[in-house]
Amino acid sequence: MNETLKAHPPADLDRQVNRAAFYSAAVLLVATVPSLLLPLDAPQGPVADRLMWFSSNLGAFVAGWIVQMILMLTLTGVFAGAAWQLRRSHPLRAFVAGTALFISLVAFIIPKFIAIWSIPQMVSESARVSSHSGVSEQLFQLLNPSLAFSLFTSFDYLGFWMYAVFGLLVARPLFRLTLSAKIAAVALGVYGLLYHLLFVGVLTRNVAQADIGAYSTSIGALLLVAVISLAIRFRNAMASEDGR
Repeated sequence: MNETLKAHPPADLDRQVNRAAFYSAAVLLVATVPSLLLPLDAPQGPVADRLMWFSSNLGAFVAGWIVQMILMLTLTGVFAGAAWQLRRSHPLRAFVAGTALFISLVAFIIPKFIAIWSIPQMVSESARVSSHSGVSEQLFQLLNPSLAFSLFTSFDYLGFWMYAVFGLLVARPLFRLTLSAKIAAVALGVYGLLYHLLFVGVLTRNVAQADIGAYSTSIGALLLVAVISLAIRFRNAMASEDGR
């Protein structure tokens, strides 16, 4: 009996995972709207002008990155739910995909915490013209969210790369499930392929530094398709379990 329970977790756990993943998808879709309206960086220009912009728009900037934090956490929940779907049929692949997802979580949370915690303090310190103003301005330039090679943005691209690895790992097993899972599988698989092509293009200098952000954002639209499809998959699984 105990061995059976270990091999097949209780249906209640499946229900909880599906419900958590479904509501994560719902919150993500709702949070997408304000994420399109809130600023994530100042207009490019001299450091003094950027600092002045931050002084006037700091609240909106922090709110924008809080929303980004919510998007990242909920997307992690959705993808974790997708990996959970594969734990019986493809346990090793699900484990490796979950590991990539965990790395992405760590990579994403660092720059978002910096945006919420550190950058506002840098702006305040620079405006105060204290003995630490020089240090804060140097860090401010190092953590520019709009530069693809900045320390800040590098963590984000690492996170997206791990999403691409995750997508390639789960695409084939998901494609063997329901129609909604198939759509998610195609979206995740194509995302994984395109992001790795972008990665190679950057390494071989065939993609201009100024175009990296635009390409990454365009490819990222596939993740939204995957989220919607997986939400349907989770909702149907919940309905099926409730009907038993």
